[in-house]
This record gives sequence, structure tokens and C-alpha cells, in this order.
Amino acid sequence: MNYRSLNDLNSDMRNGLSRIPKEVDLIVGIPRSGMIAASILSVHLNCPLIDFSGYIEGKKPWAGRTKKKSRLLNNALEACCPLIIDDSLRSGGSMEEVRQVILEHNLPGKHLFAAVYTLPGKESKVDISFRSLGLPRVFEWNLMHSSTLSRSCVDIDGVLCRDPVDSENDDGDNYKKFISSTPAIFQPSHEIGWLVTSRLEKYRTETEKWLASNNICYRNLMMLDVPSAEVRRRLRLHASFKGEVYSQCDAVLFIESSSTQAQTIAEISGKPTLSFDTGDLIWPGGMREYGSKMRSRAPAIWHRLITPISSKVRSWWR
Repeated sequence: MNYRSLNDLNSDMRNGLSRIPKEVDLIVGIPRSGMIAASILSVHLNCPLIDFSGYIEGKKPWAGRTKKKSRLLNNALEACCPLIIDDSLRSGGSMEEVRQVILEHNLPGKHLFAAVYTLPGKESKVDISFRSLGLPRVFEWNLMHSSTLSRSCVDIDGVLCRDPVDSENDDGDNYKKFISSTPAIFQPSHEIGWLVTSRLEKYRTETEKWLASNNICYRNLMMLDVPSAEVRRRLRLHASFKGEVYSQCDAVLFIESSSTQAQTIAEISGKPTLSFDTGDLIWPGGMREYGSKMRSRAPAIWHRLITPISSKVRSWWR
């Protein structure tokens, strides 16, 4: 599983800024996800920005107040070297369509084409590839609209809707009202393989009605079958239940609302778990993938233990 967060996107682009020719004077984003990459690149380069449709129509780019007046463009078609960018490239078909539109409109200037993430072997489809990234891959910015959802376990509270506040979490009428009326945060674009929640089985009817009313499609709904929330809390079954379900199905990803629970789920299942609240991909053994790096909690713990000792040793030698 190759995962990239918004922080990763910024870091990968910043590390590749040296690949951008100095003559680039306009950043053109391919909607929708490409606009995120285009905006980041525009800010880093202090370069005017526009979406692809606006560029074709010759609209005025967005520049901001920090832009040098000598490089301002009154019309996007005044650009001598526009850079057209998308967040990712798989087959190269979408980028080829963009090239054809530019040719059909006979637009002036030297056009460069870029993608932040390209499938290995497809780098030649663009002039600039910031990073090669194989499949399967998941991006934080379109997580709820990725086909990977069909092979994923997804938590409900804290992911598809907010968590209940204390007054709503009474395991009674207030909780039923919360389940029935809380607004959905996302409407996923694909069917979810497994909805795995620590909501109790006795609230299945209310949960199914809520999912249907919010047009959330799924194949399986796994709920915790214990008598009460008090029993669930006493036995600390939240994460263990989710981890067991994940370990026994063929899902490739678990999207969990809590970072603490995500760590336990990863340990029990032996598979990667995405912490929705922090944006980290957590692997078994305490490994977290963020900032384009894999890091373990162990070095930090070791540092906290050894620092007081090393400071004492240094003081002895003075």
C-alpha cells in the first residue's frame, strides 16, 4: 500500500522544485485534484495560477499581492511557458486528452506537462514527474472517492460522521437520536467493503436507516454484539473487535478515526491502518508513514531514555 498525505504531497513537490525550468511563468491545474498540486506549486514558485478551463478561455490568472508586477499576466494566454500539472498519472490517457485540447486550440507558448505521482514506467508521459509511485496507492485528498474503498474496512463515527459528545453517548434515547440525525461528513463515491464500527448490534436498525438516508453504499456492516456500552468500555473492546474483523477479511486497508485504536488494529491484524485524525498510515510494529518516510516510535522512546544519562556523563567529563 503506497499512501500519500497532504503533507507528503507538499514535501514531494518541494523536494522536486529544482526540476522546474526558470522560464515557467504560469501554473495550470487540471481539476479537481490537480488544482491542489497546482496551488502548492504556485505558492512555492510565487507564480500565477489558473485552472485548465480558465487557461483555454484566456482568463486572467490568480497572482496574489506578493507577486512581482513584472511577471503579472493580464491574460493566461500571454504566458510564454505554462506548466500544466495533475496530482497523479496512471495510464497517461487524461494527460493526452489535455495535450489534444491545447493542440486543437492552437495555443501559443511552450507547454510543459507534469504529474506529482506517476506509475513506474510511465514517467515519459510527462515532462516532469516528481515521484514514481506504484499500485496500490491511496491519497489523503481523495480517500473517500477512491476505488480502494471497496477493499477497505471503514469506521463510522469520526470518519463518515462526527463522534457523539458525552451528552449524546448515553446508550439510550439520546444516542439513538444522534445516530438518526447526525449529518454525514462524506458521501463516498464507491461502495465500501466493510463498515466496521464499535456501535452496538442493538443499534443496527438505526444505523442502517442512517446509511441509506445518506446514500452510503456498503457490502458488510460489522457491529459489536455486547449488551451495553458499559460492557464495551469495561472490556475495552473497541479496537480489538475492529482488529479481529480486519484480520479475518481480505481488506487491504482500515480507515480508523482514532490514532490510538489504529495502532492496536494494525498490531492485531498485521495490516496497515490509516489514522483518520492524524493522516498517518500506521503499520504493525509501531511504524508510521508520514512526511514521505517510515518512522518508528522506538527511536523517540530511546531518545527520551538515553538523553538524561548522556547529559550526566557529559557533566562528569567537564
